[in-house]
Amino acid sequence: MTHLSRRAALLASAMFVLAPACSRPAPAPGLLERAELGVFFGGQVQQRKEIPFTLDRTKQTQGFRLTFRQPLRAPVAVHWEIDRPAPKGRGRAVELGDAEARAGLTELDQEIAFRPGDPLGTWNIRVVVDGKIAIDRPIAIYDARSRRRERAALSKR
Repeated sequence: MTHLSRRAALLASAMFVLAPACSRPAPAPGLLERAELGVFFGGQVQQRKEIPFTLDRTKQTQGFRLTFRQPLRAPVAVHWEIDRPAPKGRGRAVELGDAEARAGLTELDQEIAFRPGDPLGTWNIRVVVDGKIAIDRPIAIYDARSRRRERAALSKR
């Protein structure tokens, strides 16, 4: 193979690999202004490392908020993954979710509701917006009553 034909073969293979990427629009750089995970309270998201487990949504709702830099020009895919301890300590369980942020939105809230039987412990939340990771962090879910009892017992010592 001559030097010229090698170059042509390399160029052709590069075009073959890059062609699919060129056929779809590239994700908008800097789409998100902010991505928050925590407890919704008073119109804000209190970002926390720990969240008490409660089923009463009138007392507490938790989830994530995505704030976009400007109103979306086109719909944007949002995917999330919740990795948590499996019931009865049998490894890990993963829950997947999808949403579409509609064109024109500047903010998207997604509640992560607790259900009876959900385990306590470290949960990892990963949120992907338009193919890019926006949130990927652990959060501790704990029993507030047990924690209060433990603190009261310690303070009596």
